[in-house]
Amino acid sequence: MEKLREKLSSLREEANAANERADSLDATVKQLMDERTEREQEIISLQNRITRLEEEAEVRESQLDEAKEIQKNSAASLNESDVIMKKVDTLQEKYDEIEVQLRESQKEAHRFDLENEKLNRVITQDEKDKEDAEKRYEDLHEKYMGIKAELEETMKALDDI
Repeated sequence: MEKLREKLSSLREEANAANERADSLDATVKQLMDERTEREQEIISLQNRITRLEEEAEVRESQLDEAKEIQKNSAASLNESDVIMKKVDTLQEKYDEIEVQLRESQKEAHRFDLENEKLNRVITQDEKDKEDAEKRYEDLHEKYMGIKAELEETMKALDDI
């Protein structure tokens, strides 16, 4: 009788531990999902920024090409050539800056992709751990209910005696 109570107590403790583990895993999964959502939003933002920078780079490149073409075709005075050269140089500098920004944004987007993949793996593992804990809890709960019913039958039989 005492062993049965100890076993019942042990099963309760295991069930409580399994519940705490499941709750802990739920919290971890929620946190990781929130981080994943945040990372995805950052990736979308960076992709939009990359698109804008690429468009701006195309515009600047077009302006640079036009300025170079004007410079080639221009038979204007030295002052006009100097102005155009300055414009070309300025546009070239802006184009170079945009290219650097574009590369940096692409690197950052790649880094976020890698982090996102890592978070997905962690989430998948945590979900598996949660399922395992829930299965273990269900098994322990079934054992607990069976032992509880057996105890009640024993107690009833003892009361009948």
